Amino acid sequence: MKHVSVRYHDDTSKRISSDWQFCYDWMLDANAEREYTDPEVLDIVWEQWNAGSGNESKQFLNLGVRSMMVGDYINIDGVWHECLPFGWRINVPWEEVMGDKPKDKKGHELTEGEIAKKLIEQLGLDSDTQVRVE
Repeated sequence: MKHVSVRYHDDTSKRISSDWQFCYDWMLDANAEREYTDPEVLDIVWEQWNAGSGNESKQFLNLGVRSMMVGDYINIDGVWHECLPFGWRINVPWEEVMGDKPKDKKGHELTEGEIAKKLIEQLGLDSDTQVRVE
């Protein structure tokens, strides 16, 4: 079972109790054949905490909160992950999550070439595929 919590980057509360906490248990998912990996949990949470995905979680809908965005955090079994424009920064220091330490901006500012490369990788396209970012 994976213990998960979501924390918005603009949450000024210093209490962890202000985070939304829940669990993902692969044993309760009829389609799961094994324990979820952390990258799978990140994908699931991102989808379930974004309005318009078509797969919003009941907890997200009942809370009436905003969708997740770049800079927000997900904790999986004690490890904090920060949402980047592409992917996640893993093992974010607790002090940074709580706002006591400046945010590490590495990974937030991508060039057009870096965005194109990531798209090609994620879509499984040939490396010589041309991508235009607008």
